[in-house]
Amino acid sequence: MEIYVLRSRYPDLTKLFVGGLHGKEWKVTKPILKKFIMNGMTNAYGKIIIIPKITHSNRSKYISTLKEAYYKTLEGKRLLKLIQKYNPDIYVELHCYRKSAYNVLTDPQRLAKKNVPPLVEIKNGVLIGSISPHLLSIYHFKLSLVLEVCCKFSAEAEETVLELLKDLGEARSYNEILDRWLRKYPNQINIATKLYYNWFKKYGQTFRI
Repeated sequence: MEIYVLRSRYPDLTKLFVGGLHGKEWKVTKPILKKFIMNGMTNAYGKIIIIPKITHSNRSKYISTLKEAYYKTLEGKRLLKLIQKYNPDIYVELHCYRKSAYNVLTDPQRLAKKNVPPLVEIKNGVLIGSISPHLLSIYHFKLSLVLEVCCKFSAEAEETVLELLKDLGEARSYNEILDRWLRKYPNQINIATKLYYNWFKKYGQTFRI
């Protein structure tokens, strides 16, 4: 398992970015995270840990991270140990989704159906939303979120993801992240904030997106 750690001169904020949580998903998310490592960390703030591939096998059975059963798999146990080890203030999962799953992920009734609010498209098919309620119930992040890119993504989608990761990597606080994203994507971020404010408040998370 590859683990990249960047220690800037500002050690007061720890950020953990992970990808490849399912099967072959890493074939999409790993190159994006590797490109971020190479090009997007010049002005990084805090201690940033990047793990491009959590999964141990391309053949592992798909279990949604929304289900508690995922955290009993090898990948799930590995993920929990990493979170416990690094104790991040900011935690980000990068996933990819099948094009056919777009409507399910953004379904306005997703909270009633899946016990998590719908994801919101930022731009070019890149979605933003909440991590698993299971993680929210046992860890107290200052900010946590999921970024989803279509598994058959475009150069434009990759650019959007890298820009979001860059903002997360450079920002010194939640407010700075929100300010950056509100300037670039005001409608989308306002929608996400309304959808997720009460959701994160329920789990005692101070910051929300």
